[in-house]
Amino acid sequence: MAQRRLSRQEARQRTRQAILHTARELFSQRGYRGASLEEIAETAGYSKGAVYSNWPSKEALFLELLDRERTDTDIGTPDQVEIAPTGWALATLDFFLEAVHNPQTRAALAERYQQARSEVGATMSGGRPDPSFATWEELAAVAMALGSGFIIQTTIEPESLDPSLFGRIMQQLTTLASNPDFSVEPN
Repeated sequence: MAQRRLSRQEARQRTRQAILHTARELFSQRGYRGASLEEIAETAGYSKGAVYSNWPSKEALFLELLDRERTDTDIGTPDQVEIAPTGWALATLDFFLEAVHNPQTRAALAERYQQARSEVGATMSGGRPDPSFATWEELAAVAMALGSGFIIQTTIEPESLDPSLFGRIMQQLTTLASNPDFSVEPN
């Protein structure tokens, strides 16, 4: 039985998925700055033109992967969160460092960070009102910064922190912030 030919749209979608899959793998292995679009295209079995016909830049390709990661990840409850220095997490930190030097990339990343803070803050709040000393979104920003630092620390010194520690700290932070009697006002 003859196999049906893919429509132009189906072929384009298949190409995009293959490139995205390969890009994530190579970014995870080599870091953001270590993986080139040429290598991604070649490893995926396509031309560099196939990459550029789908994304205008390496930054755009990486940002799409970040968007997919955010929408595919179930945040869960604070005590369920574990942070580990995976290749993808390190590639993401590498991308953040690159964004510092590129105003357009930094702006695009800042927009995504705002969305993530909002989502993480909503999860942390569990529908409770903001604590007296900060908003849930501000606490989410602190949690995200702590997570980035946790990844850096465990990459440099893997045995220094238990991977479940971040979740336990987040649970305590959420519990303290939810207590109306808790205050961080200076003495």
